[in-house]
Amino acid sequence: MREHTRREGAELHVIDGAAERRLLAELVRAGDDTRRADARLADEQAGWTWRLAQPRNDGVPADASVLHPDSTALAGRDYAGLTDMFPTPPRRWSARTGLVTFLATDRDDPLTWLRSGQALQRMLLHAAGHGITAAFHTQPLEVPRLRTRIRQTLTAGQFPQMVLRLGHPPCVRALPRRALADVLG
Repeated sequence: MREHTRREGAELHVIDGAAERRLLAELVRAGDDTRRADARLADEQAGWTWRLAQPRNDGVPADASVLHPDSTALAGRDYAGLTDMFPTPPRRWSARTGLVTFLATDRDDPLTWLRSGQALQRMLLHAAGHGITAAFHTQPLEVPRLRTRIRQTLTAGQFPQMVLRLGHPPCVRALPRRALADVLG
């Protein structure tokens, strides 16, 4: 996977030290807390959450994850509104998180963002071909001060473009997709 990212000018960093994982978990939590506290951002996320009552089949299904977003080491996005119903997770799950990684680049401009997306695409296609799935944790990258902290502490001065976990989940559920004609039309 590192070779696939390098072909597009990006680097794949693995976060395997306990202290680095704790720091990343704190930064993901801080990023998610920032998003949850901002009504505009919470409304945007709610707009991307698909519920059966909506006339469109678009966005993330509210039941895409039945786990409380705060029940794992790296906080997830709360598409189902579970944190409103249960401020404290009813159960903590295993500390196992899979392989925690960063996609990072030496520059931070529109062309580099495009190349980062291509690197991510290459990496994810290679991973999928080997039965590996990805979970994305971009919350701290969406808050400038947290993204800067990641750059200073976890990516050796490179610009973090994506935070993700890679692994073999216990179960995978297919999610609805838009028709090709709707995307290209």
